Amino acid sequence: QLVGMGAGAGLATGGVSPVVDDLLTGLGRPAWAAGPVGPTDGILLVVGMFGGNDGLNTVVPFNDGNYYTMHGNLAIPGNQTLALDGTVGLNPELTEFKKLWDRGQLAIVDGVGYANPDLSHFNSMAYWMAGKPNAIPTSGWLGRWLDGYLGGSKDLYAAAEVGYSVPLHLQGDVARGTVVPAQRPSYGAGTSSRELLQYAAIRDMRTGAQGHWFESVSEAFIDQLDLAKTLAPVIPDPDLLPDSDLTARLEVAARLINANLGFRVMTAGWGDFDSHAGQPAQHPARMQELNEAVKRFFEVLDPAWLSRVTVMTFSEFGRTPWDNDGAG
Repeated sequence: QLVGMGAGAGLATGGVSPVVDDLLTGLGRPAWAAGPVGPTDGILLVVGMFGGNDGLNTVVPFNDGNYYTMHGNLAIPGNQTLALDGTVGLNPELTEFKKLWDRGQLAIVDGVGYANPDLSHFNSMAYWMAGKPNAIPTSGWLGRWLDGYLGGSKDLYAAAEVGYSVPLHLQGDVARGTVVPAQRPSYGAGTSSRELLQYAAIRDMRTGAQGHWFESVSEAFIDQLDLAKTLAPVIPDPDLLPDSDLTARLEVAARLINANLGFRVMTAGWGDFDSHAGQPAQHPARMQELNEAVKRFFEVLDPAWLSRVTVMTFSEFGRTPWDNDGAG
């Protein structure tokens, strides 16, 4: 979290490098990348649709009369959907998803849920991120994979959230992902003589002579400098990134994959899908953002990665099928 906000500001607001977590385990060694992704390894990009996406208006069951009875004025007419077969069609905003479907590159899994669903946004999100419903989560499903993948070693470039904080699903029992902002890191990537002197001074402060806390915190600063220096050439100037928040995040994700720094898992998320009211304007806008972001991701992604990258979306729950008086 130090990247992109300046090391001092990062610590002042509570953002820390994964290395600071070593304070709890007695470790404090530098974290280095494991290297490029293996020639047959896959890469997973997980996109969170936070707030509770209306799945019935995403993949529309236009042949089911219950949908039109329950959804009322929110229902999308079948002739306006992007028909996949004789029973369902995609939301009309998801044109890129339709192209992926036509090429045999899109899978849709309907009706995913768990027993005794919790209608709390926070609990449901925690259950999905943990991969363990109806329990108090202590780690995430991707984080536990990361524990096994790293086998106790440290790697800043194995998994990352493009955003502002490490989500639960990237936190393992031992390891956790890195946070990469959807903007070019500045502090640590400067090249002026003044900046280089600052960076050198911070590196020179690393020592075990003043105890473990001092060594670990100074190592966190150095991790921030190393990350910023590595990522800055990969991420475009903010003026060249898309205005849409999700589209910018997915472009950064694609560029990090292209750079082959070792990332096997990347995550990003956005909202708001909590359409209690005003869904006719709100939900199509979210669908348009998702469509544009995925389109941009594949435009930026090097074709050499196409057969090895899987993009997955999820939401904490679907919305009730019944419409209300507030058009929600």
